Amino acid sequence: MKVLSVFLSILFFSSTAVYADQNVYLYSAEVAALIDVEEYLVSGEVVVLTGPGSEKNVVRGPAPAPYPQILLWEPGIEQLGASGAETDGIVFVNHGTHWVKNRLALVLWRIDIPQASARLAGEFGEDLTVALWVDWNQDQLWNKNEVMIRRHINLQEYVPFQDQTVHVYYLTAFRVPDLDAWLSMLKKGDNNRDVLDLWVRGVLAYDDSDMSPDGEQLFGDVEDYRVRYMMTPRPRTKRDPFGG
Repeated sequence: MKVLSVFLSILFFSSTAVYADQNVYLYSAEVAALIDVEEYLVSGEVVVLTGPGSEKNVVRGPAPAPYPQILLWEPGIEQLGASGAETDGIVFVNHGTHWVKNRLALVLWRIDIPQASARLAGEFGEDLTVALWVDWNQDQLWNKNEVMIRRHINLQEYVPFQDQTVHVYYLTAFRVPDLDAWLSMLKKGDNNRDVLDLWVRGVLAYDDSDMSPDGEQLFGDVEDYRVRYMMTPRPRTKRDPFGG
């Protein structure tokens, strides 16, 4: 099996978490089958065992109107990526040129906690929540049945933090649905290929199991990305020159 690698400037140490240098590394159980865990633990190199290990054709948001927005009342307390003003907190590790049906898609979250050394343990008595929606049906909304990831992260055991800023890395995955029948019905794509550009919304919230991709939110962050899905190529057919 050909092993494809992705180099990320991070280290993962265990399936629980390890605190080292101002970084907290976590990953969900299902990703262990997708990467070389031993290499991952020794060198920090993320070696993807199935599918391409790259992130081509991913475009940073925000998603255009009429996609709904989220009003954040207190941004920046916990945020996705290095800055709440940039879209840099989510990496689609094995996206390659497009998502492939029925495969697990790796999603890496980076959560920054600024002024971490001043935070009290009691502030982390509840979980941080991350959730990811994909607009599979392209209705320019993110519906309840389009949530692919919803996970809770408890950081209380790492408090008090010793560093000014703490970076939390969390590697997750979800299974890409099969859209072939739906795309064929809509006659999407050209050249006997159906390629779909999809808008994705990732949301970070504090202790909010009912978080949504729109409306209002007190704490956290939101980021949008455009990804691609390609259905199985169809057999070529001879075209009728008269359009039949």
